[in-house]
Amino acid sequence: MSRRPYTLDQLRRATLRRQFPRVRGRGRAAVAEVVRRVGPIQSQAPRAPFVGVAARLPGVPYDAIAAAFEQHDVVKASNIRGTVHVCVREQFPLLDAVTRRTLAGGWRNVLRLPRDGVEAARAEIERWIGGDWRLESDLTDHMTSWLEANVSADAAAASKESSGRFMLRGYSALIRRPASGAWDKRSPWLLRHAPPLLGTDPVDADAALESLVRVHIGAFGPSTRDDIAWWSGEGLTRVDAAIARLGDEAVARPGPGGATYLDLTDPPTGGRADPGLRLLPEFDALVLGYHPKGRTRFLDAAHAESIWNRANGVFSAAVLSDGRLAALWRLVGTGRRRSFEAWPLPGESLPPESEFADPVEGLAQALDIEIGDLRLTTGD
Repeated sequence: MSRRPYTLDQLRRATLRRQFPRVRGRGRAAVAEVVRRVGPIQSQAPRAPFVGVAARLPGVPYDAIAAAFEQHDVVKASNIRGTVHVCVREQFPLLDAVTRRTLAGGWRNVLRLPRDGVEAARAEIERWIGGDWRLESDLTDHMTSWLEANVSADAAAASKESSGRFMLRGYSALIRRPASGAWDKRSPWLLRHAPPLLGTDPVDADAALESLVRVHIGAFGPSTRDDIAWWSGEGLTRVDAAIARLGDEAVARPGPGGATYLDLTDPPTGGRADPGLRLLPEFDALVLGYHPKGRTRFLDAAHAESIWNRANGVFSAAVLSDGRLAALWRLVGTGRRRSFEAWPLPGESLPPESEFADPVEGLAQALDIEIGDLRLTTGD
């Protein structure tokens, strides 16, 4: 039976219901439930999980989010696409399994390893860390010495380069915590081998990818095969095979641009199709949950350059209003007391100041700061 094509507005509303679920409570368990429902949160910016959870769970305090990290209800690691994400405990082995496979070629090329050298290097990382928390810098220094003694001088030299150090400290089986104890601040990071600590078992990469297809569609969907492939870092052939294995769990429907969109036969329900004004973090899923050509679900194509700084790869913090990204925002200052600034994307207008009051107060609670001045500008 043929299905009528989605409109862009239908896609937006369906995704917003998933990304802004109704979750009771404002404690540690509620934080974990939000992260479980909205999917892994891209987190190069340490405050992103705090801001992202606050946008979905207004009124959540800093201590509840920090406690979820401290008790490993949510964990921070480098995984899909080699980027830092925060996920719930049970999603960690899925992300690890897929990332081990997708980045194996990068390990060989960047670190100049022989074909059998990737697993040997990863095993040495696990052996050396053991059950301890270790500084990133100590790990990379150790691996340089190990590569020199066990692989080659070329591999050791490669490990001293920024790309090599990035690859080693970004091993997907490691979770991280801040040496300073402040989860929302930039800090030297401590690393630990995650499976023994979390009590998780290895997962077959194909089975993990199938589960991540469900995660993506459930959190960001309806999704295209290109969205899932870009987000997971997997190739389309494997993604198509994973989708096929879902069978009757997923249903296909045409949509904007002639693309085919996949949804779960039993999709999440009960969220907010119109969540009102929300302050989103850097790298939010409403932008980075999709293939670049699909990022116009919530963002006008003409605004892409305004939200994405090509020079450093940073995606700016944005204001969601009327179901669209309409403005950018930032905090000004370095102490506990800050100012809040927002300005519209080109051609857009800012919502009235009264609509910012509650979201800004929620932001202050989640970051445990005081926000004094509220500055809304034209951006000119």
